[in-house]
Amino acid sequence: MTESPIADGDLQALETGSYEVLRDRLAARAQELHQKSDRLNERRQEVFGGSELDIAGRTRVRTTNLCVPRDIVHVGGSLLFGFNVALHLRTATIADVFGLYELKEDKDGYSLEHTEDSAGILDDAEFLSHFEELYRYYKNAKLIQLRVTESSHLLAVFQIGDTVHDVRVFHWQIGLDGKVRYLGNRGERYHVFPPSHDFEWTHVTRDDHVAGRFPHIDVDGAVFVETTGGDLTIKVENNTESGEGIYHEPVDHPDQTLDDVSVAWAKIGGLYLLRILPFRETVVRYLVFDTRSHDVTRIDAIGEACLRLPEDQGIIFPGGYYLQSGDTKIFEGDNSDLELKRAIRSPNGEDVLYAFHRRTDGLYKLLPYNLIRKEVQNPIPCHGYSLFDDGSMVVFRDEGDEPIDRHEMQIYKTPFTSVAHADSASTNDAGYLGKIGNAELVRAISEAFTVSRLATPRTASRAGFEDLIAAATRTLDTFYWLDREDVGDLASTLVSIRETAELVIDEFEKVRVIRARAADALKEARESQAELERSLRPSEWHET
Repeated sequence: MTESPIADGDLQALETGSYEVLRDRLAARAQELHQKSDRLNERRQEVFGGSELDIAGRTRVRTTNLCVPRDIVHVGGSLLFGFNVALHLRTATIADVFGLYELKEDKDGYSLEHTEDSAGILDDAEFLSHFEELYRYYKNAKLIQLRVTESSHLLAVFQIGDTVHDVRVFHWQIGLDGKVRYLGNRGERYHVFPPSHDFEWTHVTRDDHVAGRFPHIDVDGAVFVETTGGDLTIKVENNTESGEGIYHEPVDHPDQTLDDVSVAWAKIGGLYLLRILPFRETVVRYLVFDTRSHDVTRIDAIGEACLRLPEDQGIIFPGGYYLQSGDTKIFEGDNSDLELKRAIRSPNGEDVLYAFHRRTDGLYKLLPYNLIRKEVQNPIPCHGYSLFDDGSMVVFRDEGDEPIDRHEMQIYKTPFTSVAHADSASTNDAGYLGKIGNAELVRAISEAFTVSRLATPRTASRAGFEDLIAAATRTLDTFYWLDREDVGDLASTLVSIRETAELVIDEFEKVRVIRARAADALKEARESQAELERSLRPSEWHET
């Protein structure tokens, strides 16, 4: 069973003693560690370079027809655009659906210009024949996606039936020289996505049911689920004599039993993810239980896709994230039916770009996550994106489903360069930081910021300070070089934070003893009262 946070009364009692002094000391050390980490990160960026994701410019693409942009890929030095055109009574041509452009930059900004098909993407005779057949036999055929797979296959995915799963996939092989060879129109086996979840769900069984007046399901001994009595209840105590919990929401059928509900769970660090389908309901509910704060948050987007963040920092899902620290962010907008397309990690290990895609309308949502700041910048909604080796990224702006002939493009500078480009970049006077390496520095700075956050908790609890001690110890043990002056001597501050946290736990132990004594005194008083009541005889009472 997880430990409850310290109650307000107990916290007030703590603060009248030495806890207040220790809390202030922790806050000061946390600020000191944050400042040292900031300075080390600035030096890291000076040595190895760094690129924040930021918009670099805008441009437009003009098309002959009114059309809706569908996707964009970078192939053989050119950008291949895909469109859907309202054909009416005529048959689609290659120029209606595809366009090849080159991105150019000059003193006036960026521009996109038509370019020749030097890679040989669209001029293969067999491809032209298959394209003509597609639109002849499937009058409602439409392009739904362009993609380049990790196996260097270029795919053009067309919907030919009523759903996005009824597809015909044209595919090409991209050579090392950038030339493209058409392989045919049966490339469905290459059109696969990565797993939507990178963890396994554990299904509860009847062995996990706990009988009683208010029966519930035991989830790993840490949290308890009840769906009887008309609502879904989450408890943190294994008490079947009470239906009270820390979270409630109604269910459709109040007469259901535990046998009627389907429950599965997964543990990600200090978070429990709960997948719950009450009796005769069609919408699965997804809840996140935070063992540190005892907060419960419903996030149904977890059902679409959910991945663990690097370094066990939390989870990310379409439209938001939930960190082990309890910090969470859910961005506004329609996040339904978004599935993971790919996750791209920057060569320095500091950033990860999560790309989610909705097949029905072609919408992408790009979530760039920074491991040091532990946050996602605002999502980038678009109808296709393409990354260049130098980290430049071109996106089709999301402008709705209305056909237009002037299409807004945005160009971003990002840290998501190719490995070859990152290796070719020179380092500036690396010194000892060069011996450590950029990726190692990123991990160390990220861990230091984690310790700094844990040292200033929103809610005080013994478990939280134990996590702080564990994080400080792990950081000191993993990054032995943190005591060096040429990296800012973060170690001395980490040691001070750990020692102070240990003293705080001693104060919590005092509160535990006080609680136990108070409970014993209350029990003794109740027993004395009961004994007194039993000794009283109403027949001996006299009116005065």
